[in-house]
Amino acid sequence: LDKPVTKVVQVFNLENLTFANATHTKTLLNLLYYIKQYLDNYPERLKYAIVLNASIIAMMSIPILKAILPTSMMQKIRIYGREGWREALLDLIDADELPAFLGGNRTDPDGNPLCETLLIHGQPIPKKYILFNDNKTTSTISEADRMTVSRLSKSWINVEVKESDLYLEWEFETKKKDIEFVIYYREQTSEESKQVELFPKQRIEACFEPEKGLYKCDKLGTYSILFDNSYSWIYPKDIYYKIKLRGSHEIEHELM
Repeated sequence: LDKPVTKVVQVFNLENLTFANATHTKTLLNLLYYIKQYLDNYPERLKYAIVLNASIIAMMSIPILKAILPTSMMQKIRIYGREGWREALLDLIDADELPAFLGGNRTDPDGNPLCETLLIHGQPIPKKYILFNDNKTTSTISEADRMTVSRLSKSWINVEVKESDLYLEWEFETKKKDIEFVIYYREQTSEESKQVELFPKQRIEACFEPEKGLYKCDKLGTYSILFDNSYSWIYPKDIYYKIKLRGSHEIEHELM
């Protein structure tokens, strides 16, 4: 192009978006996550976002978008039903650059109007790439414990470290969905001593594979593991977990 590209036009084709997918919780969460990431990191990169073939349900989302998006961003979004979007795209993109299936003149060398040599079209994800783990591992371990964290609630597991040279080891998985996980430390000196966050809270999708970790307990005191489901208004979370203290000699022996 012989010049820097600082603005982009994004095109979202909703032609095959079903009502079930459009209203699915995961779809809405991913949409909100995408919007947040874009606003936080690339707010000035967008020139226009053109939404094609929007259904009545998609049109009903416009007031919601207006409520969560800044006015400067909302002014860049154009939503069309079955008509009018071809003309809008040609106002922004040269006809020789716009693929034929979007109203332009560009095709593949073999004449394919979908321009599959240029674009990757949406399609079902092959099963080999789906990471959901039907064969759970932590739940099958005999020494694993199980807990249910109710919606809008949290559960604590406290581990007292009274000897030096110990490691805190954890392994857990959820039956479905994610869970927020964090580890805190409190000195033994007093019940009123300040609780220190050792690991920042993060939401972990442990339904795909077990989450495992190891932490060297440099200080004596109480190490508290928190499973936090307070963000979920609907779903309780079933968690299978194994938490124990191990001596450094065990760890070193495994690494040898």
